[in-house]
Amino acid sequence: MILEFLPNSLSLIELFLLVLCCFIGAAISTSVGTGGGLVVIGAMSLFLPLTALLSLHAVVQAGSGFIRAFMFRNSFIRRFFLLFILGTLFGYFFATQFLITLSEAHLKLILGFGIIVLSFLPKVKIGKMSDSKIILIGVITGFLTMFVGVMGPILGIFLASLAKGRHEIVGTIAWCISFQNFGKAVIFGGIGFDYTPWMLLIIILIVFSYLGTLFGKKLLDKSNNELFQKILKIVILTLGSKLIIEAIILM
Repeated sequence: MILEFLPNSLSLIELFLLVLCCFIGAAISTSVGTGGGLVVIGAMSLFLPLTALLSLHAVVQAGSGFIRAFMFRNSFIRRFFLLFILGTLFGYFFATQFLITLSEAHLKLILGFGIIVLSFLPKVKIGKMSDSKIILIGVITGFLTMFVGVMGPILGIFLASLAKGRHEIVGTIAWCISFQNFGKAVIFGGIGFDYTPWMLLIIILIVFSYLGTLFGKKLLDKSNNELFQKILKIVILTLGSKLIIEAIILM
């Protein structure tokens, strides 16, 4: 039976729920641009050991994101992506070199309030921003993703004014976050996490994430830009509120 090849003796129901959440998460990220990652990590936190949680979430989201990025290969802002990834590399470096004095609760609280405040501000004109400022966005998110991992909403806020339409928003977020998650997965592997025992589970979750991506793409194609912007803002506000609630619980 397939469960015999999975670590920690996952039950059939637990495997089904993980698969379902990966499908739903991919559909959300593809149709709205962000939010699916929290659905996935929320399910993983229920059934997987904490020592493997961030690493597995990173690699599954990277695989799912690469599929989404390929699907939107003609609908993303290349300048933003290249500068963002450059900044992300510096963010990784700082995250691995310096100890964080703030607790997880404080980080989530600050990030949650920041996401909500930014979502209510007038649209930021990314197109008029210097390259150094876009790189700075990459540095900050590259640093924070190693500890909090909720960077999609931040990109959604900035890209809402820069992108020409909903497909370009989803595509740019997919390219940025997939590579960011891949880098994080590589770093976790470099510091000792062994992905080998988890490979079958990873493959299964990525396959169903692909199916969710196909479904989400159909939803995106049927929506319009005005509806998309409203849904995106609701998702961003919801995720920001979730971070604040989690921070309060941790305190």
